[in-house]
Amino acid sequence: MLFIGIDLAWSTKNGSGIAVIEGDKTKSKLISADLTFSDADIIKYVREKAKNENSFIAIDAPLIVPNESGRRKAEEIVGNLFRKYNAGAHPSNRKRLSQWSGKIRGEEISKLLEKEGFKQDPYIKKFENSRKFFEVYPHPSMVVLFDLEKVIPYKAKPKRDYESRWSAFEKYQRLLAGLKKSKTKLELDDLLKTNVRRLKAQKLKDYEDRLDAVFCAYIAYYAWANPDKCEVLGNMDEGYILTPVTEAIKKQIKNQKTQTKLEVF
Repeated sequence: MLFIGIDLAWSTKNGSGIAVIEGDKTKSKLISADLTFSDADIIKYVREKAKNENSFIAIDAPLIVPNESGRRKAEEIVGNLFRKYNAGAHPSNRKRLSQWSGKIRGEEISKLLEKEGFKQDPYIKKFENSRKFFEVYPHPSMVVLFDLEKVIPYKAKPKRDYESRWSAFEKYQRLLAGLKKSKTKLELDDLLKTNVRRLKAQKLKDYEDRLDAVFCAYIAYYAWANPDKCEVLGNMDEGYILTPVTEAIKKQIKNQKTQTKLEVF
């Protein structure tokens, strides 16, 4: 079974990380991690790697965006559950996401993947054999899978210097390396040998995109092996995000759903 992660840039002017993991019921291994730019290149990459095999594709980008402004229910739920970890989601709406090309890139990629025989469906059965794709969001998934108190601050932001980001990237690398010993195993040694302190500007961003794509692919693998430890936050009409959750967060979802404060489908 193949698991593909796509860290989709909002514009084709920027690179999108894409990675492929091959896995079975006990372990997985990184096959490739690259950068692509155009939608056509992404689909070509998926076609060449997946061929006609059963595959899951996890995409870090809004795939269903019906709202013209504001934010989707999915972002609201993620904020309610993960804001204290600094893992809230940016608001997604058609006005914001279409400013580069006039279209929602995640929706366009979805249409192309459907033509390749993939179905958008975040509702997963354990070890199922199928061709699916779905939206994910790495930050809350990292909080859960790495047992973090706060998200790893490796992304470029005001007042973050290279020293702090390099340290954060090194932590990210260590945590990814630790997945080799987890119950849902992942081996990706070669990619982690990169000395991030030699990278700046675009080279560091390119490495970031590849790492994030690998993590997206791992989310797909984890969800396939542990669907009972994941939740779909939102729905297929208003937009959703698939993410691993802790038992404590599961209870929070159950309690708030009962109180009608939180819509989870």
